Amino acid sequence: MKVGFIGFGEVSYNLSKIILSKGIGVMTSLEGRSDKTRDLAGSLDIDILDSFEDVAREADVLISANSPSSALAVAVKYGSLTDGIFLDLNNISPQTAYEIANYLSDNHFIDAAIMGTVKSNELNLFFSGKRANEFKEFLKKYSSNNPQTKVNITVVGDKIGAASALKVLRSSYTKGVSALLIETFEIAEKFGLSDDLWDVLVLTEGDKFLKSSKSRIENSYKSSKRKYEEMEQLIGFLESYDFEDDEDIMLKATRDKFASLKNRK
Repeated sequence: MKVGFIGFGEVSYNLSKIILSKGIGVMTSLEGRSDKTRDLAGSLDIDILDSFEDVAREADVLISANSPSSALAVAVKYGSLTDGIFLDLNNISPQTAYEIANYLSDNHFIDAAIMGTVKSNELNLFFSGKRANEFKEFLKKYSSNNPQTKVNITVVGDKIGAASALKVLRSSYTKGVSALLIETFEIAEKFGLSDDLWDVLVLTEGDKFLKSSKSRIENSYKSSKRKYEEMEQLIGFLESYDFEDDEDIMLKATRDKFASLKNRK
């Protein structure tokens, strides 16, 4: 089996290391890519093809790991070229997943989500779609290869959009926590109380709080543009439902916080 990536950022890089450890081939293209992307791809034993069209045509599993704003365009342009399975691993809304499904048949598209980090030896994947269970069973034969890397697969239904819904709902929680942390420490900094606040929160929240929260804040600054786009996806999806005006106050505030962070760069 060969897995192809459309785009090759940090998610693709870390995911590729797990895939390679299972004895599965990885391919991508570097057309129009940055020096950083070239360095990431060049550090792994993967096949570099001339174009993403070639990657789409040759991959048994084609993965889109770009940004929510480009997910639909990538699916339309490249997903239609593959004879294999197309997985979208971007933090898209269920609505975007539905739109992708309108272009790709049920035999090709599986709604997918990574829950948690890909920077570890354990990967948690959630699938939904007509062929989700079949694909899970297909992947099982690779699960015993290199047991030091573990892949957990959960199928949440045969309907496109279920995995994406879980993904964005989890995302709304984690991003809301991140936005509140950042704002709280920005205010603490003005009072010269940042170090004292960390001490107090570790006292009340536990020893693991410091490391996880500082990592959360660092990642939020680094990926503020992508996180803003993900919140836009979620809010846009929810606007299609009959929500009361005050039911998404925190979601909109979180989106606006990440908008302010990305505009500082």
